[in-house]
Amino acid sequence: MIDITPELAFAFQSILLVVLFGSLAFRMKGNYLVHGIIMIVALAIEWVAFLLVIPGYLDSSFMQPYMNPSSTLVAFVLHTFFGVAQLIFGTWLVALWRPRSTDFAAKSKRIWQLTVIFWVLAYVVGLWLFVELRPTLFA
Repeated sequence: MIDITPELAFAFQSILLVVLFGSLAFRMKGNYLVHGIIMIVALAIEWVAFLLVIPGYLDSSFMQPYMNPSSTLVAFVLHTFFGVAQLIFGTWLVALWRPRSTDFAAKSKRIWQLTVIFWVLAYVVGLWLFVELRPTLFA
């Protein structure tokens, strides 16, 4: 199992969030080809990161820090829910994408909005979780 430190995971997710917003800037300008390619790469990286974290969930020692206090468990469950939802909506969006489609932007608007919302929520809850598990972070 690859051991990814929380600091590395947080930095990695921060970079991917910036990439997401950069990709959305291309979408807003109407450059759907660049937007689509960036999103495919970002989503593929997200899937790899997710699959690297899954073995840790199966290890009971990994789960120990999340069991107390209860707010940490809530944050962990929310982070997992939002992260999986983001992956599902993102994958759905990429699967529907057709580079030369003229109506893709209109048809996919609601899906990309949900993808962005879940991605940002997963990030924010992940930040909350990161701070919860590091009480000496700002000390």
